[in-house]
Amino acid sequence: MRIISSTILFLTVLTSCNHLRDIELYQKQVQKVVPLESFVYKDIFTDSKKTKLWGAKTNSCKEVVFDTSNNFEGEDHLYVKWNKNDECKFIGIGFPWGNYKSKNLSPFINSAAIEMMIRIDEEEKTKLPMFFSLADYSGKMCVSKINYLDIEGGVIDNNWTKVRIPLQAFNYERKGVNMSNIKELRIEFQQSGSVHIDEMKIVPHEHNYNRTDTEFKTTYNSFPIHLGVGSQYWWGINSTYSSNFKFAPNSIEGHSESLIADVDLSEKNSWNNFGFAFDKWNQVDISKIYSTSALKFKIKSSSIPNLQIMIVSYKGDKRRVQRLIGESNYKEVQGGVYEVLIPIKSFDNYQLIDWGSLKEIRVTVKESSQFEIGEFQLVEFRGNPRSPKKWIGK
Repeated sequence: MRIISSTILFLTVLTSCNHLRDIELYQKQVQKVVPLESFVYKDIFTDSKKTKLWGAKTNSCKEVVFDTSNNFEGEDHLYVKWNKNDECKFIGIGFPWGNYKSKNLSPFINSAAIEMMIRIDEEEKTKLPMFFSLADYSGKMCVSKINYLDIEGGVIDNNWTKVRIPLQAFNYERKGVNMSNIKELRIEFQQSGSVHIDEMKIVPHEHNYNRTDTEFKTTYNSFPIHLGVGSQYWWGINSTYSSNFKFAPNSIEGHSESLIADVDLSEKNSWNNFGFAFDKWNQVDISKIYSTSALKFKIKSSSIPNLQIMIVSYKGDKRRVQRLIGESNYKEVQGGVYEVLIPIKSFDNYQLIDWGSLKEIRVTVKESSQFEIGEFQLVEFRGNPRSPKKWIGK
């Protein structure tokens, strides 16, 4: 009897353990629900037939048109041209998002953004005088604007460009806005300008930077200065949207990242810009040494690509200076490897930029090409700015 009882007890325990183990395995298969997937109001503006707009009446301060030419998607897109003057207290438009139904953005406020396609008719810009407002049903509003870090490729020009405004970039906490009861989205226009807008919607987004008004400054008084250190301080490299640029695995810690480029400008909306901060998006001061310095980097390619180099500052009447790489700026130092040297004094209007508040370097690929680029640094240069080639390799 004892043997039979022990056997029954053992089988009971074994069966119970297996039963518990089955439940545990089943529970691991349950997937976590992503809040944005169940959000039914993702589309804010697609075209004039599918989504509504208020403030579309043209007056002396603004012109609003549903343009049917060169759309990104759909039958038309939104075109706004404005000029703020004494006759206009407010220039803006609004989107009766979801037909004014209450929208709860709280569950994905840290993991989503307002995305839109934008282009302009003028020369390229890094910002537009536009403010975006989310209004709740109590009448309170929170505001944000386009940040250059969330512009695909870093600049807005006459090609359709993807722009994102992270929801957490809105100042909703300070303004006391109820993000679980949002009524509409508004755009207010300042100064003067024009813009084409299409395909505005809510999308998943990873917010990779802190919104701060930095006053941190890094001052350099000696050479060399390594630039582009840390992939998190680069923009324009995102394999989700484009395979044109990707980081090479051979970057040396503490030195510039190395980038592999494969750009085909015959493709529609080809991505041909990238850039990086001088120093973690802090202001950089080289005011005491800029006149005896040069930008140096290396390119690995079968031939030197056609590149435009731009230096950007945070402050000053003129915030950008640029130039193309010329024949005097490079030399093949070994098979298929070119060293590039661009004296600061060779940049157009270099005297007009504030060298005490530098922000970033931008590179534009002007022709279809394949290459690897890296080892960016500022080095000492005391030669003739027009003839730097003889100093390359020394």
